[in-house]
Amino acid sequence: MTNYELLITSLENTQLLKFGSLAQQSGLVHAITTKPWNMAPHRGPEANHAIDRRRKVCQHLGLDFEKLTAPDQIHSHHVLRVEPQDVGRGKLGRDSAVPFVDGLICNIPGVPLLQLSADCPLLLLYDPHRRAIGTAHASWRGTVARIAEHLVAAMQRDFQSNPNDLLAAIAPCAGPARYEIGEDVRRIANSLLPDAERFFPNAADSNKRCFDLRAANVDQLRRAGLNPANIEVADACTISDDRFYSHRREGHAAGRFALIAAIAP
Repeated sequence: MTNYELLITSLENTQLLKFGSLAQQSGLVHAITTKPWNMAPHRGPEANHAIDRRRKVCQHLGLDFEKLTAPDQIHSHHVLRVEPQDVGRGKLGRDSAVPFVDGLICNIPGVPLLQLSADCPLLLLYDPHRRAIGTAHASWRGTVARIAEHLVAAMQRDFQSNPNDLLAAIAPCAGPARYEIGEDVRRIANSLLPDAERFFPNAADSNKRCFDLRAANVDQLRRAGLNPANIEVADACTISDDRFYSHRREGHAAGRFALIAAIAP
């Protein structure tokens, strides 16, 4: 696992972030959005501006907004390959998104994939040899159902990706000592993940247990065959870092930040 500083660029009154390792890959275009821009048209502050902001980020990245493609994000482990008929689904919101999935893989150049979060890890995989990407929304439900492993398996199956060639990154998310859970979630994780107790540190300011979602997803990527040196993890915690929207901090009024990624057109 490798730590890089997130690279920062400005766009109007907001900032876009890039993974330090993946920014070096000329075949990949990507960005993580920050406040005050809410990228969810269905909830949060200034939701009515979300579509325009999606359009502006795509333009800034040199990508076609009309091809922006997003999953429904139902907190599952389901992963689908983007087919030509899927391109553009979800650009205007969840009503038109690719249904019933949280992960997408794609090898069509110039098709931006969009994932939204307000604490959950967002995963990005890039295969520089096969020119393919995968993204996933890894909520606690998706994490215990091993969505990271399913994402790697889908790229192996559909693109013949070698896991050792894959470059991976995990976007800012709830920190390991901040994402408090109850005993019910802990029991489920223990029933589905090997040696899951190592992912439950004590909370930073109480005796409650937390779920280290970052570590759990890194473990899955390693089990799926990725080289640990090829996994970048952003260390920003969305609950404590107010650059990001956080459901745990802000409640149901929270907006969503986004990960947008594409194979360079």
